[in-house]
Amino acid sequence: MYVNNSRVSVSPTSVGAGPVVFVVTNQASQAEALRISKAGQNHAIASTAPINPQGTTSVSVNFSPGRYTIATAARGSTDASLSQPPLIRSASINIGRQRPNSSSTVLQP
Repeated sequence: MYVNNSRVSVSPTSVGAGPVVFVVTNQASQAEALRISKAGQNHAIASTAPINPQGTTSVSVNFSPGRYTIATAARGSTDASLSQPPLIRSASINIGRQRPNSSSTVLQP
């Protein structure tokens, strides 16, 4: 996943439910923080601290099925700054049914 001055991008755009670890890189010209929320909801299920330009971080999310939005966090703390639409376009990710795991299966070479 990356953020630049115009958009947030995530690849792949669809995965199965369960734990996901994103490596995030900031290609924008200023520090940006990201937040992940269920589509249509304001409550963030995960977020990052501000990431310096050219910096990276990781964020872990245990997803349940549904559609999620990944957006830059609001800047400032005044009502006026929070009411402004973000300048950076958000990304969406679709979470499908639970992925199978092999936690109780012996792996064969």
